[in-house]
Order: sequence, then structure tokens, then C-alpha cells
Amino acid sequence: MQCTAYVAFAAPIGMLGAGWPEARHAYGRSSSALGILAAGYGLGRLATSATALPLLRRWHVRHASTVLLVGLAASCFGVAATHSFAVLVVAMTANGLFGGVLDSIGNHFQTVVRDVGRAGLMFGAYGVGATLGPALVALTSWSVGYAAAGAVALVAAWLAARPPVRWPAAFDDRAVPRHLARQAQVPRLGLAVLLGVFAIYCGIEVVTANWAASFLEEHRHATTRAAGLAVSGFWAGMTLGRLLLGRLRATPNQILGGAAVAVIACYGALAVLPTAGAIVGLVLGGVVLSAMFPALMSTTADRVGQTAAGRVSGWELLAANVSATVLSGVAGLLVSRVGSAGPAVLMAVLAVVGLPLLVWSFAADVSPPDVEVW
Repeated sequence: MQCTAYVAFAAPIGMLGAGWPEARHAYGRSSSALGILAAGYGLGRLATSATALPLLRRWHVRHASTVLLVGLAASCFGVAATHSFAVLVVAMTANGLFGGVLDSIGNHFQTVVRDVGRAGLMFGAYGVGATLGPALVALTSWSVGYAAAGAVALVAAWLAARPPVRWPAAFDDRAVPRHLARQAQVPRLGLAVLLGVFAIYCGIEVVTANWAASFLEEHRHATTRAAGLAVSGFWAGMTLGRLLLGRLRATPNQILGGAAVAVIACYGALAVLPTAGAIVGLVLGGVVLSAMFPALMSTTADRVGQTAAGRVSGWELLAANVSATVLSGVAGLLVSRVGSAGPAVLMAVLAVVGLPLLVWSFAADVSPPDVEVW
């Protein structure tokens, strides 16, 4: 069921960047207005990015997931039906709010389970939704795509509400007493570096999803359909990489280090190669970027300790959403100020900065007794 929920809330954000170059004409807006929509969605995700623990103390995960998925469906239908840009911004913000809580619940589960392979499957389901969304928009229309996403969310809500569904004990916040979680020591420097790594790599992922189609259309002069399918290819690469993650015979740190080097190569190619090469670089970028989030999330307890992992997972998601919101806005500003190449340059720079920060995070100790704590 959790995989179905990930498909449901991934599809809308996958469609946003792919569909906007064409949909913007219906709202009488420029390409840079995508930054407003991305910021609204990102602020919604940001506001709810650390809500899993408080929510699960009050509601059973079955009831919470059902309500959240119905709300997600309503926001998707709102996007599909409106012809007002102001209403569109509100609907996208609501979409981010509901998706943020669902994401927070899923990430809380992964920090407790600590299984890279299972994390790959779950976040691979996110990739399935994000892959199908842009392809559907490219082949049909903006309204059809978001209406279909709403229907998928309703199916997921029905699955969540079914009594036969067994919810893992890891979803129960009472598994870790609240007073122990609050007392758990977390190394300040190690935590700051870890949050920085989340911010950079999640920022790259979201900026790619939101701006790659606009970059390909306006800077590389690709057709609307080709650009939309290229974004779908990025998510397909992301999905394939995550589904195969559990089969890699390497340590999480080896996987992360190799992927970070490959991200630099792919995003460097995206920025400088012509259209065909940029599309290939985009797809390969999805493959190599796929390991970052699930591997980082499932090894959180190794870096900060098991007791603090649930609390820190909320901070990680908060850092990721702050970065995604800010960087999507920065990309929009770059488009309006320096032209359509801005997003690709931003992503390449982030990839280069991310590698040394990631390597630094490998040296993080697990809650030594003599360090400053948050």
C-alpha cells in the first residue's frame, strides 16, 4: 500500500515541470511563472515535512493515510479543472501539503526499517508515478494528466482504508518512547553535514523535474512532446535505479560515492551537449541520482543513532524541502535574468559542490558522548 501512496503523490510533481511549457498559454503566463507554482508546492511540502511523529501519536496510520490521500485527490482535481492561475497556485500548494505528510510518514518508516533494498522499492514506486505523469501529460494534456493523478490517489485511499491491510510496527511512534527520542544525543557537525547533503541532492532532483523540459524546449529547441518524454525518461531512469538498488553488492557509502561522481558527469553533459546528448544525459542522470535519497535515508541511524533516527528523519525531509523550494525559485530567477540555460548551470554547480560534502558526511560519528548536541 505504501508503494501505491508513493505513486499517487509523485505523479503530480512529475507532471508540473513537463506540462507547464504548454499549459502556461492557457493561463497567459510566462515560463518563469513555473517558479511560483514550484514555490507554492514546495512551501506546502515544507510546512508538512516533519509531521509524521506528531500525527502518528494521535491517529492510526490507516486513518491518516486515507484522509491524506483523499485530500491529495481533491487537489489534483482542482488543478485539472481550474482556468485561474490564482486557484492553480492554491491547488498546487494543497498538493504539496498532502504530499508532504505522506512523504514524512514513509520516510519515518525507512529510518526505522533500515533496509536499502526496501527503500529502493518504495522510492522506486515514487519514480513510477513521476515517470508516468510526464509521459501522460506529453501524450494527452495537462487536465487529463492531473485528473488521472487524482483517480490514482482515490484508489490508494481505498487501499489504505481496507481492514485486511497490515501496517508494520515501525509505523507506531510508541516503539521509541518520546522522552528517549528527545534525550538522544546527535553530533552537531555531523548532522549539519548530513542535512547539507540531503539539501543538495534533493535540490538537484526537484530542479531537474521542474525545469528540464523548459530547458530542453527553450534552450535546446526540442519539441514539447520530446521534452516531456525526456523528463519521463529521467524519472524512468530514477525508477529503474531504485528498483535495482537492493541488488548492488556494495556498501551504502560505496554506492553513494560512486553515484555522486556519476551525477557530476551526467549534469556536466546536460549543460554543454546539444539536444540529443542532453536528453541522454538527463536519462542517465536519473539512473545515477536514484541511489542518493533511499541510501541516505536508510543509513540515517548509522550516522546519528537508532534512538534519534525518527526525529532526524523529519529534519532531513525539512532540509530537502527547503532546498527544493529555494532552488526551484532560484532557477526561475535565473531564467528571467540570464536566460533559459540557467537551470542546467545551477544543477551542474550543485552536483560539483555535493561530492565533497557527501564524502565529508562519511566520517560522521554516531552520537559520541562528548560532543555538542542539538
